[in-house]
Amino acid sequence: MIPDEILEHMKAGAFQSLCEHLRSRSDLVSNMELMTISGFCRNCLAKWMVLGARKLSNQLTSDAKCADVFAKQGQYCDDIVTTLQHWGYEDAAKIVYGVSYAEWKKRYQTKATEEQLRLYNESKHLHATHDGDLLKCADNEDQANLSQRILTRLEAEAFESLCVHLRARSDEVPNMELMTISGFCRNCLAKWLVVEARRISDEIVSNNVATSYFSEQQRDVVSTLDSFGYDEAAQVVYDCAYPEWKQRHMKKATDEQLERYNASKSIHALHDKHLLATRSRKQNEISTTESPAAGTQLMCVPRQQPGSLQSDVCCQDVDAIISAEADHRMQKIPRPPVGRTALTIGILTVSDRAAANEYPSGDLSGPAVESKIVGLIDSFNASFNDQELILNKLLKEIVPDDKTQIKDILQRWSGKVTRNEGSSNICNLIFTTGGTGFSPRDVTPEATISILDRECHGLISWASIELTNKQPLATLSRAAAGVCGETIIVNLPGSPVGAAQVAEMLFPIILHAVKDLQN
Repeated sequence: MIPDEILEHMKAGAFQSLCEHLRSRSDLVSNMELMTISGFCRNCLAKWMVLGARKLSNQLTSDAKCADVFAKQGQYCDDIVTTLQHWGYEDAAKIVYGVSYAEWKKRYQTKATEEQLRLYNESKHLHATHDGDLLKCADNEDQANLSQRILTRLEAEAFESLCVHLRARSDEVPNMELMTISGFCRNCLAKWLVVEARRISDEIVSNNVATSYFSEQQRDVVSTLDSFGYDEAAQVVYDCAYPEWKQRHMKKATDEQLERYNASKSIHALHDKHLLATRSRKQNEISTTESPAAGTQLMCVPRQQPGSLQSDVCCQDVDAIISAEADHRMQKIPRPPVGRTALTIGILTVSDRAAANEYPSGDLSGPAVESKIVGLIDSFNASFNDQELILNKLLKEIVPDDKTQIKDILQRWSGKVTRNEGSSNICNLIFTTGGTGFSPRDVTPEATISILDRECHGLISWASIELTNKQPLATLSRAAAGVCGETIIVNLPGSPVGAAQVAEMLFPIILHAVKDLQN
């Protein structure tokens, strides 16, 4: 049986996967249509997080055992309760949407048609309801910042609330209709739970447990996580076995439903079958005979099998997913460096259209990188007790695909050219996004290389090899990386998803280079 604390992390991870899924389909999956079909939308996910905050606040004030759990982790009950009381919808919406709700609405929300409004009003019996009094938060001019441990609890609570919501609407909300309108269904929620079980298992085996949330768990939990498959995950989501739910509630699809479903395949969630298969490990994989040396503690990132197949139809019969021993390869990434590391980071978006403000949604790549880096810093600070990352300043600019303008910003941020801005604006690390392709206007690598003192070919080569397993077109990137003065500069792709992926892979490694330069 999986310990409650680990199951909580699995639910939180599945919730994050759902939010990422919906964020990447912001212009394709509208809140109104999602609400019409399923009775919930992105706003409901945020509100369920807020209700989870109110629930935890009440538990901490009334349940000494609950308060003691957080006290053991160095978090004082009164401080947590105060923060939770100030934590409201706007805070939760930033987690769900990746940006403020107002910003997302401006970028993506379009005026509803009369037909959409009619269907929405007819579906009100399905709509989730939320206690308005509980959603209110105490007045606070500053943003309420919660620890990663508390956020995990709130994300898990929101995931459970979603499952409860869908269970209560098993007859009215078919999986096929939900998949057609949103690209995910109940089965996807179960599969995301399985993926989290694999991730946590790998984290434990890699000895990352030394400073992680799972340090008190026994090694035998690994075998439980590895054997946790779709059937067990479906039990969590459906609150019964999937075949039982299917027999009770699933109806044969009409030709019209099948046609709509097939037409929506471009938005369907993809799931790696290798990760979904149960697996077993040899004993020497689970029990390490030698502890890692100081400074070499490792974070593990699952590496997709070359040529592994992904389901383009999530809701196929799960009997097609074969339980087998998975030959699961790991690519180990060094943990963040020990000690205090102060950072000034620059994010430069290179795009003619973004610079000319031609995108209705504005620049998306720069904010995607910013969100990813800030999230990683918070995660590292919560996971490792012997290090601290401090983001002193984040500089952001947008320039067209012009070599001179790109060079000007890079030289200014690296301190080679000054404009009476002071040393506080000299960056330790600069990410550029865009301009790395083969268009005649793609000149970011040329502009970067022209000002570098030393190139770092290995960084980009490694990222390209890793990403090629997931996206063969990644090999077409001409990105460059290197050192200018005491500043590390790295070119990222122009797409928001690609830029965030590469930044996530490289940031932990780059931190060691930053530390070397600081020393």
